[in-house]
Amino acid sequence: EFDDGVVNFLVHTASLVAGAIENAKLYEGTRRRVDALTTLTQLSQALAAVTLREDLYDAVTRGARQLLGADACQIWRVDPDADELNLAGADPPDAGDGPGRASQLLDLMRRERTGAVEDGLLVASLAVADEQLGILCCIARGREFDDEDAELLRAVAHQTAVGLKKAELIERLTAENIVKDMFEALAAGSVEAAETKAAEARCDLTRPHVFLHVVRAPSEGEVPSRGWLELAARLEGRLRRLYPRAFFDSRHDCLRAIAPLPTAGAAAVERLRQACEELAADDRVVVGLSDVDRGAASARRRMREAADAARIGRSLVAEGGAVSYEGLGAYKYLVHLELDDAPHDRYRQSVEELIEYDRRRGARLVETLERFLADRGSVAASARALYIHPNTVRQRLERIERVTGLDLDQEDLLSLELALKLARLHAVRGDRE
Repeated sequence: EFDDGVVNFLVHTASLVAGAIENAKLYEGTRRRVDALTTLTQLSQALAAVTLREDLYDAVTRGARQLLGADACQIWRVDPDADELNLAGADPPDAGDGPGRASQLLDLMRRERTGAVEDGLLVASLAVADEQLGILCCIARGREFDDEDAELLRAVAHQTAVGLKKAELIERLTAENIVKDMFEALAAGSVEAAETKAAEARCDLTRPHVFLHVVRAPSEGEVPSRGWLELAARLEGRLRRLYPRAFFDSRHDCLRAIAPLPTAGAAAVERLRQACEELAADDRVVVGLSDVDRGAASARRRMREAADAARIGRSLVAEGGAVSYEGLGAYKYLVHLELDDAPHDRYRQSVEELIEYDRRRGARLVETLERFLADRGSVAASARALYIHPNTVRQRLERIERVTGLDLDQEDLLSLELALKLARLHAVRGDRE
């Protein structure tokens, strides 16, 4: 029989042993947390140094797998167009479980379930603010994840989401700089440099394409640069929906673009012009389109054509619209002629009087005269083009003769037409291009 002394000895010994065991457990737990935090810090430093998405995927999956002692780690990205998840990265590389895993994770993401969702599966959402980027998951066979594991994976997922946004921003800025350099090289006529930048931007200049030049339509009292960046961004978005494979270069006063065409015919250019017409009128901008181009050798001339079309369009479609270089007629020969360098004869004086008359009275005599001259003096053709009765055309022509003192039956109509186009081209206030 054991007496009280033996019992007291055993109780005292047991308490000492229990304390030692408890201290050992606390030490082991603390050591695990220190190791986890050390690994997490190293992973954070690695993620901060990564600038490419592919490198980020490798660093995250490898680091998270090591951090949690998992058999595999995967990153799944959301495809918003297809409403599905795609495997972006995995460690080991062959750890993907195919459509079944993608469907399971998509369901968990929609239900906003995270943490240890089942034996051997731990998930965390990749999100920045309200934007859902995807999901990060770890897989361990024969092991259960606890709350501490879930907290660590959430920390990794948060840093991963921030890193992804940073990498995407860097990639976008890099791509924009490459495209901007390509446009500068094309505008400068540096064929070799332009072809190099086009290859980096994955822009195939050998395919038929058209240059676009977008400027703000004229408006009384408007500051040209005010709100232009926001307007240009909106225009780029709308044009990109029309032509997803187009390339854009936004500047402080204009938006330049290269739009690929399915064919090199005039019909393809006209379809593009009509597509630009509606959005140009909505946003009160003028879109100039060049002739069809191939290669980089003639790009400088085509870009000048688009800019000239936009400049002339500011006089022809003051409320906004799209103008092709091919349809400019005689305007293309006058666009670079300064008004002060042109003859100041009676035709020019008559045209200036007519423009002033229209401005004061809100009439449309200049438009009628230009249409009449373009139709080689045909009243019927002018009436059809202007959607008015032929008698209205005759009445306007009589008024034009009274205002200007001209006799249209006796005048040099070619000189009059050139004087009219040149004066109209320079009539837009604030046009300094």
